Amino acid sequence: MGIKINILSLAVSDFKRSLNFYREGLGLGSLGLLPGSDHISFDLQDGLSLVLYQRSEIAKLTLDPNLNPSPNELILSYAAADKNEIDSILSKVEKFGGKLLQDKPNEEDWGYSGYFKDPDEHVWEIMWIKKQNK
Repeated sequence: MGIKINILSLAVSDFKRSLNFYREGLGLGSLGLLPGSDHISFDLQDGLSLVLYQRSEIAKLTLDPNLNPSPNELILSYAAADKNEIDSILSKVEKFGGKLLQDKPNEEDWGYSGYFKDPDEHVWEIMWIKKQNK
């Protein structure tokens, strides 16, 4: 039996700021923070969800009151449909509180890619891979 990851949980400092970034900036659907809930969930694809938790709640869960993990320990990668989708997403990153990690996307032999950080400094890679002629 193989392991299937269904949920990616990220620690965030500000629910409102992060919800705005992911919903408006990246276009992910979410109902937001529901009454009585301790997280915000975004349904991605094939049963995968991205969940945002307050950093303080993850600190309680991990029994680490000094939770200061590096957001650079994980890179979330997204395969875009085409170069235009990458350009469109990257054009919104800073407007919604993120930070671009490059002046412009990388044009490579294999495809096209760009990198940014969300408002809590989690690193994202967005890429398009060229179809190979056989």
